[in-house]
Amino acid sequence: MPSGSQTQAEVQRLRDQMAQMQVSTAVVREAEVAVREVEAAAREAREAKQSKKYDELQIQLQTMMKMFQQPQNPPS
Repeated sequence: MPSGSQTQAEVQRLRDQMAQMQVSTAVVREAEVAVREVEAAAREAREAKQSKKYDELQIQLQTMMKMFQQPQNPPS
């Protein structure tokens, strides 16, 4: 049978272990939040890039449409 001081030491060890687990859990949660923020930023960057490419293609299309709408002068 463990003595009172051994029991107290075991209780303290378990408390320390619980405190370490709480810190680890907090670190993991912070890391998960950071990952979600990075993923959101990456998604926004992809969307911005796609939007920019779409805008560029729209401008090219409008330019081409204007070219075809201009009257064609027959060669002389």
